[in-house]
Amino acid sequence: MIAVLKGNISEINENSLIILLNNGIGFEVFVPHPDNFEVEKDVSLYIYEQVKDDGTTLYGFAEKPEKELFELIIKKVSGIGAKTALGIFRRFPKDQLVDIIKKGNYKKLRTVPGIGEKTAKRIVIELGGEIENLLAKETHLSEKLQVAKDALISLGYRASDAAKVLKNMDDNDSIEDIIKKAIKKMGNE
Repeated sequence: MIAVLKGNISEINENSLIILLNNGIGFEVFVPHPDNFEVEKDVSLYIYEQVKDDGTTLYGFAEKPEKELFELIIKKVSGIGAKTALGIFRRFPKDQLVDIIKKGNYKKLRTVPGIGEKTAKRIVIELGGEIENLLAKETHLSEKLQVAKDALISLGYRASDAAKVLKNMDDNDSIEDIIKKAIKKMGNE
């Protein structure tokens, strides 16, 4: 299975790029915004590989969290395939899409071709809790800060809120002091 593709862009199409590897093999990769790329430039993309009876299709993303959200949509929301999910990413950047889902603003999702009201509501409902887990996973913390985060979660704080506060904390403090500071900071927000 292909996880990452690094190569030189040899061609830009309406919905895809042709990426030429050093060994002369070219791959067609569907991306949300092909116009953000330039021919003859090197590129590194995180790949979602879809294998079906009629062939394999590659979907590429500049950032790993973007690819993970794409996969989450396909796997968790029934009735959404890779092409529709790519349409969502064409319409909304990852951070805006996360915000839409967190706020439950399904009406904005209806602006994506192929998504009606029922599907838009399903996206918001079925991904609501999953978004928190994805956001918490994005923030890389030291071992000490991770322990503090786990403690905050056990106290009832949301994983994404804890991660957001802890990423700016000094991990030279004791775990107890870090937790106290984090609780104080979250109480002031």
